[in-house]
Amino acid sequence: MKRTKDRRAQKADSRPRVELEVLVEEESASEALKPLLARVLQGSDVQLRIRRFQGKPDLLKKLPDRLLGYAAARRRGSDVRVVVLVDRDNDDCATLKKDLDRFARQAGLTPRVDADNAGCFDVLNRIAIRELESWYFGDWDAVRKAFPKVAKEAPRAYRANPDLPAGKASDVFEKILSSSGVRIASKPEWGRRIGPRLSVEENRSPSFHAFLSGVRALIA
Repeated sequence: MKRTKDRRAQKADSRPRVELEVLVEEESASEALKPLLARVLQGSDVQLRIRRFQGKPDLLKKLPDRLLGYAAARRRGSDVRVVVLVDRDNDDCATLKKDLDRFARQAGLTPRVDADNAGCFDVLNRIAIRELESWYFGDWDAVRKAFPKVAKEAPRAYRANPDLPAGKASDVFEKILSSSGVRIASKPEWGRRIGPRLSVEENRSPSFHAFLSGVRALIA
């Protein structure tokens, strides 16, 4: 019995370590997601790398080649799994998502929409609606801890579902900070201050929860 358990342990130990590659548009997303994902992955053996690009056009331009590289790494035996996170901005959400899934297929990878019967897939494509800052509005307690001068409640339009209001959430967020006497217009600094305070559970943004539930499914 002991030898059987030992063989099972050796088999489990021989599996490659999961390498989670998270591709984001810019530094602000990287700063916000590092502490958030560290909490999601706490206790796991997943190796996390966040790759930031010079904006959404840069990420989308380089994504096909980047995915080809990950596919090659998987063929060599590495257990690389990929998250792509982009802002919706003014794009059609369904079209953007189809394009991201198509890039994965063309590289020989499996997007979540094509997961097999066991639920296995290689690439999670997620869209922040409309921008990453919408997630900040979804967890106003985190914002108030980061910036105590702001009002006790988020603007009315962002209270129920912060993904719904049209326009740039980042512009609205900056105006709120400015009107509260906070002279910080740096998005990366927002991410550094708010990211460690974001709750993995208490957020009113559906796209935030879709992102986290997808990450959990990807590394399962």
